[in-house]
Amino acid sequence: MQFAHILVAYDGSLSSVKALETAVRLVEDKQAERLTVVHVYSIPYMAVADSIVTVPNSIQMDWLERVKILLADAGKQIAHLPYAHTAVLEGSPAEAILQYTEENGCDLIVIGSRGLSSLREFMMGSVSHNVAQHSKVPVMIIK
Repeated sequence: MQFAHILVAYDGSLSSVKALETAVRLVEDKQAERLTVVHVYSIPYMAVADSIVTVPNSIQMDWLERVKILLADAGKQIAHLPYAHTAVLEGSPAEAILQYTEENGCDLIVIGSRGLSSLREFMMGSVSHNVAQHSKVPVMIIK
C-alpha cells in the first residue's frame, strides 16, 4: 500500500464528487487502507461596528441538516469500504483540512480543484491551492 489514510474534502461540487470517486478507487485498488470524507462548514458572520453578528440559530441548524444529508450521500459511496467514515469539521476549510490531516495521521489529501464557494475563492484564494501550498503530505487535486 502506498498510503495508510486518505482524507477527501467533500462539498457536493462536481470536482469533489470526482475526488471522492478517485479516492474510493485508490482504496479499492489497495493503494490505501483507510478513507475519511470530510466536509468543512463555517458559520457566516458579519462585523458591524464593534460587534460580530452571526446568522440566527435556526439557519445554522438548517445548514447542519444539509451537511448531514450531503455526508449521508458520500457515506453511501464508501459504505462498502471496511475502514471508511465521514466527518464534519468547522472553521476555515483549508485550515480545518490541514489540522485534521495532521491530527489523524492522514498521508494523502484528495481534493477537487473547484468547490462551491466561488466568491470566497475569489477573495481568499482557492481552498485546494491553499491546502496544496501548506500541506505536509501529498495533495492530489482533481479537476
